Amino acid sequence: MRITRSLLLIQTVVCLIGLDLQAEPAPPLRKPDRVVPLWQGEPPQFQSGAPAEIFDPRGKFTNVTRPEIAVFSPDPDRNTGKAIIVCAGGGYGSLDWKTHVIYAADVFNPKGVTIIGLKYRTRPPFKGTNSEIQALTLLDAKRAVRLVRYRAKAWNINPQQIGIAGYSAGGNLAMNLAANFDAGTPDATDPIDRESSRPDFAIGLATWHWRQKISPFHFSRNTPPVFLVHATNDGIKGGAPIELPREIATDLQKLNVPVKLAVFDVGAHGVGNLIPQRVKHGFPPAKWPDLFLDWYQQISRH
Repeated sequence: MRITRSLLLIQTVVCLIGLDLQAEPAPPLRKPDRVVPLWQGEPPQFQSGAPAEIFDPRGKFTNVTRPEIAVFSPDPDRNTGKAIIVCAGGGYGSLDWKTHVIYAADVFNPKGVTIIGLKYRTRPPFKGTNSEIQALTLLDAKRAVRLVRYRAKAWNINPQQIGIAGYSAGGNLAMNLAANFDAGTPDATDPIDRESSRPDFAIGLATWHWRQKISPFHFSRNTPPVFLVHATNDGIKGGAPIELPREIATDLQKLNVPVKLAVFDVGAHGVGNLIPQRVKHGFPPAKWPDLFLDWYQQISRH
């Protein structure tokens, strides 16, 4: 009987400890230094009557109808002037904000780089085709580059050091912008629209196009330098086959556009994710920020 009671007491204590641990709240997500809507009022092609935007406990946005940017700035004494607009992945249906934007800020800010999360519009609630959601989000990406360039001085950013990066579907958007930017409209009423939407560089991480192997992007000789990160084991069970970034790289090489494809044998479709444990323990694909910065510095010298 004493043994039984002792066991019950131990089990009760263990359960109470477990409950206490479970009850401990997760640390709050890092807040940006500023959040700015891309357009004042309703954006072009605004979808009225859509369900409310959701930010779930996993750190993902859904039902985005009002695009905006969130700025995560480095310490002033470390600021290099470089900025990266980050497009989170999620198949154009959601935005994995925590994994792709906040974790990127945690890694890049200490390196003196401003990270700007682009909360672009999603499907749903948008109801268009694949090409139509690409066209809609391209509007958001163009406006984001223009807005950051317009505010560059106030935000301690070099207007000629503004790039775009994207994960999966966000990589699709980044490549779409790298192929379809414009110089701006000099006589536009809105001064932001007078700015160029050309990014100074583009980064594609596990770049995805509905699991296709053939690149849909039509680049030009004025396409900015492109840095690609991909895993050989991506695309096996969903995700994005490595043939896609390889074809992108080949197309850019033919145009003499600087391009680098960093290939890893691990990481699958999450190859570019800067998850803190991966960064801490030196997971090879999580070293891509330094690989990119070193490469970009080298090509900038020429």
